[in-house]
Amino acid sequence: MIKKKYIQNLLIFVSLFNFELASAQKSLPPVRTGNFYVSNYNADSVAVYDSTGNYLHSFGAAGLNGPRGVVFAANSKVYVASQLSDEIYIFNRNEQYLAKFSDQELDGPTGMAVIDSAELYVSSFDNDQIVVFDLDGNRLRTFSGGDLNGPNCVAVNSDGNIYVASALTANVIKFDKDENFVKVFTGGGLSSPMGIARDTEDVLYVAGGGSHNIVKFDSDGTFLGTISHPDLTGPQGVAFDDQGHLYSSSFYKDQIVEFDPDGNYVQTITGGNLQIPRSIAFEPLEPVTTISEKKEVPRIFVLYQNYPNPFNPSTQIRYSVPAGGGNINIQVFDINGRLVKKLVDGFQSAGEETITWNGINESNQRVATGIYFYQLIASGFFDMRKMLMMK
Repeated sequence: MIKKKYIQNLLIFVSLFNFELASAQKSLPPVRTGNFYVSNYNADSVAVYDSTGNYLHSFGAAGLNGPRGVVFAANSKVYVASQLSDEIYIFNRNEQYLAKFSDQELDGPTGMAVIDSAELYVSSFDNDQIVVFDLDGNRLRTFSGGDLNGPNCVAVNSDGNIYVASALTANVIKFDKDENFVKVFTGGGLSSPMGIARDTEDVLYVAGGGSHNIVKFDSDGTFLGTISHPDLTGPQGVAFDDQGHLYSSSFYKDQIVEFDPDGNYVQTITGGNLQIPRSIAFEPLEPVTTISEKKEVPRIFVLYQNYPNPFNPSTQIRYSVPAGGGNINIQVFDINGRLVKKLVDGFQSAGEETITWNGINESNQRVATGIYFYQLIASGFFDMRKMLMMK
């Protein structure tokens, strides 16, 4: 009997250990965050608050009409979806307007996500699909499935699975990392899902705009519970800060509600003349890295062939920096050896990096069709490769 009880306890211990190990392996470190940005739908602007909820200022651009999704990208730019004009606006980190883009496949853009640091996933509400762009605004592809109807937002977990809120069918649709439909799930009285956020343990928090709550699911779609508060009516956006606090916008009360990591109410944030606040995005103060993106530290410098090649209008150049980092210099030259564009010049830490060249020279003019060379110089390392711009 004693031996049997000992074995039973040992098995329980091993099971708990394995569960905690799996959880630890899945858990992500929080990304250090700064100010947070709220799309102010009826004011055609984006409101900016500091990390404690104090309103700082607002920004926008001519033509921005019904802003919805707001995302930060690894290229130090901010993307804002203009739902009523079917456009995506690009701002720099100083909130200055840079450019905008659209596409015939983009109809009523709502929530967005940046995936693999280089692709912008945009929910196209009025034609029931996700449109994927590169960060320069070139459409790469579209996908749909699972009777997606009125997509409102996109999120990705650490395994690369993609989750889309389907507002008009009151559920969430899961796709795998290759954008293949996996399953549909719902629960907790979820109605009109508007926003999705993922915490560091891959728990999904879905804003129920019609159910006036935030519904929690695991990555397989199992219902885990709800969060609600009287100030949270018609929640739209959801986002986490680096302390694990959850923020959600209240559509009907024009305010932001903050909850602690246990789902307890912390405060209600007002100010900034909010008029139908929608998406929330925290400014990352360091690069975002998911478990699926983590790789071994490179052992040597490597300059890879650009992709696509030939290209028009932009291409990506990938390179590796070994342990200890180094001063990186990447430049583009024409066939006569004249400098066309300096892409990177400064110290970088170890890891694999990607830089996009959009075919623009140092004078901010588009280059002509032809052969170009790009080179990497770093700490005694030198390599050069050839690429072809075609128009």
